[in-house]
Amino acid sequence: MKLDQFLKARLKITLLISAISTLILSAFSGSIYYFYKEQILYEISDELKSIAFEVSKAVENPIVDFSIVRNINIPDDTYLCIYNHEAKMVFYKNKLCNIDRFFSGFRIIDYDVIFGSSIKKGNTLYHVYVGKNLARILASLEKLKLILFYLTFVISTFILVFSFLISKKILSPIKQTFEKQERFTQNVSHDLRTPLTVISTNLYLIKQKNFQNIQQNIENITKTVEYMKNLVNDLLFISQIGEKEKKPVNINEVIKKQLSILSPKIEEKKLGVIVKEEDTITIEANEGDMEKLFSNLLENAIKYNYENGEIVITIKKKSVSIKNTGKPIDKNNINKIFERFYREDKSRTSEGCGLGLAIVKEIADHYNLKIKVKVDGVYNEFIVRF
Repeated sequence: MKLDQFLKARLKITLLISAISTLILSAFSGSIYYFYKEQILYEISDELKSIAFEVSKAVENPIVDFSIVRNINIPDDTYLCIYNHEAKMVFYKNKLCNIDRFFSGFRIIDYDVIFGSSIKKGNTLYHVYVGKNLARILASLEKLKLILFYLTFVISTFILVFSFLISKKILSPIKQTFEKQERFTQNVSHDLRTPLTVISTNLYLIKQKNFQNIQQNIENITKTVEYMKNLVNDLLFISQIGEKEKKPVNINEVIKKQLSILSPKIEEKKLGVIVKEEDTITIEANEGDMEKLFSNLLENAIKYNYENGEIVITIKKKSVSIKNTGKPIDKNNINKIFERFYREDKSRTSEGCGLGLAIVKEIADHYNLKIKVKVDGVYNEFIVRF
């Protein structure tokens, strides 16, 4: 994945997360404001109704005059006015009213909410109005609105920045996959182009020699074809890991079998092999997969070993250690050696096609095995944990 594409993807994820988060936060803030406002209005209406009811109860006795209402507790920001049927104010408390038309129920006049009701005292009908000024409450609601707005803005900004940072982590595996795929394509192209060039060159030389003294050229072509065949087989093997029949596999026997097969290479380098069997390991797996895993690890231990070096294999209850002498692996490259076609030898002149440890990693991942690499002096150690 190119850098600009990666950045575009990050920006898209960031904007998407930010937009959804802002929408949710806005809806949440709006809900808080709406329900808070409704709660306040409900409390105000309940308060005004209660005062009106209390006034009605207090003055309904024909013997009692309106002075009794003065004893009713009315908050400072609330007022009471009583009119007779001739629209004359007969009583008020806290504030004069300006009612020009009788009404029942709630009505908003300027910044006041007023509840109107009627009571009958003797044979006369009176109109009771209990009002409350909303200026302070509206200012409080406006302040709440601003607080919620700025809070939404701050949180949305934080989410925007956080989303951009986290998008890097989200896309990192995809980026790594694309980079590995790109390296894979480049390396396959390299590993196929080189042998094809060798074959082409030797065929040209055969023609130039008029098909005489061409034994060496034929050997070169044969070796190159064998290399290409191994490369294709390894790629095919990777695609088929875990697809074959599984059964209990004795790992001890698998290792001994592979040591026997690789004995000519071991003898050629005059390597000393020590096998320490502290326990027996059995795993439910495809035998071919396990043979390939330990064959590649052992081949790796042979290939990168010194002449007259040694290989120490330790089999414990839940782990197998394969330790060999040789040039220490660069600690900066430990995480790279399991990548396909990766070789510490940058000139790519070492034998093999660079898929051995990649296959080991693929098999281990499929069977949930853990592989750890340690470097201790002249020893490189591969530990497989079951």
